[in-house]
Amino acid sequence: MADVGIVMPVYKQDLNYLDLALNSVLKQDYENFYFIIVSDGAPPEVNNKITELTTGDNRVHFIIKEKNEGVSKALNTGFDFLMKFDEIEYLTWVSSDNIYFQNFIKKLREALVNGPEEVGLVYSSFRHIDHDGKHILNEDLLAFRKFQEKPKESLLDLCYIGTSFMYKKIYASKIDGYFMEPVEDYEYWLRLTDHCDIKYIPTELMDYRVASPHSISAQLQGSVYQHRRWRYAFNLAKHQTRNRRTIPFEVTIIFPVQQLSEVTVSQYEHILNQSYSNYKLLIIDLSPRAKVSRALKQISDPRVAFFELPNKSIMDAIKFGVDSADTPYTLLFKELCLPLALDSLALLVDIHYQLMKEFQYNEIASTFFIDDFPDIISPKAFKTNAGFIGFSQTCNQSNITLNQLYKTNVLKKLSVRSN
Repeated sequence: MADVGIVMPVYKQDLNYLDLALNSVLKQDYENFYFIIVSDGAPPEVNNKITELTTGDNRVHFIIKEKNEGVSKALNTGFDFLMKFDEIEYLTWVSSDNIYFQNFIKKLREALVNGPEEVGLVYSSFRHIDHDGKHILNEDLLAFRKFQEKPKESLLDLCYIGTSFMYKKIYASKIDGYFMEPVEDYEYWLRLTDHCDIKYIPTELMDYRVASPHSISAQLQGSVYQHRRWRYAFNLAKHQTRNRRTIPFEVTIIFPVQQLSEVTVSQYEHILNQSYSNYKLLIIDLSPRAKVSRALKQISDPRVAFFELPNKSIMDAIKFGVDSADTPYTLLFKELCLPLALDSLALLVDIHYQLMKEFQYNEIASTFFIDDFPDIISPKAFKTNAGFIGFSQTCNQSNITLNQLYKTNVLKKLSVRSN
């Protein structure tokens, strides 16, 4: 009896890649599965190749859609078909340019069958290959395995599940299908894990083809528009998940801007690109005719709010922002505040956590990158990949200083004193 359901959405694809992908699924060690291939407006040569390779295999059901409507609708078409079969208990989907090892289905299914009932999603590691099938980025597979081995809570900041996974139909039936392109898989995992736990299998079960010509990752390369579109969806998925789970913002970032420049735009995007995402960003527009707001609003993000204080001073903006801050931490952002590393903000927050283990909570006022404040003597410095981080203690803080991540209660007291 077939208890596994697999969907493969197909649009435009290199016929050799498609041949390798299809055969890797059809020749699995575990054979009791339904394989639903959804042609999403694919050209005739692609449909002909699929028919040629799958004719006579009763496990395969080929659905041809005349119009291309995107990967989400193609996936939903396939899974809607599979959900009708009572015997199916486990689901996955595969790409038409990747190669799946013979034990791919067997290993993932075993992990679900033998695991605790509350585990609804399992995932494994994978290798990377280029367009010629050569292994790349695999100098240290152990390091990549370690990167993927994270608790479920970390999924809110990083998509580490990747392309090798399987989940239980019983949990999939509790949520809607795929829809938030181009992060439809990541957003789906977040909703699925509202209802179940996850388990990691630290072994490689497939080859992932990096930047295949027709892949989403290839579309993102070199396109500012596509990157912004991806980032907005990525951050929206996290934001909606935190709202569902009633997880409040942890950091308020106050960014006063007096005039628009290329540096302003790049710094704004640098904040949005940070791996740490549990913050709200207050853009305090001090320009005369809200020129800053009009420009930056074209680069959308669900965590950003704009406030217009035309012709006011930086300190007026800081006071307004501090009064509005309602999170445990507040970053007073000035252009070039954060190093180039995309985990710079995460590191500033992490150092706060570390310091709380060494000092009383109210003793620590702020953390900051020491290069920004060479004249400040920090009681201790923390070496990170983004640079050295120092901290100030409450007893030594008398003035508000930009470019520091403060405890908000300390910052509010300093703000009152400065009036």
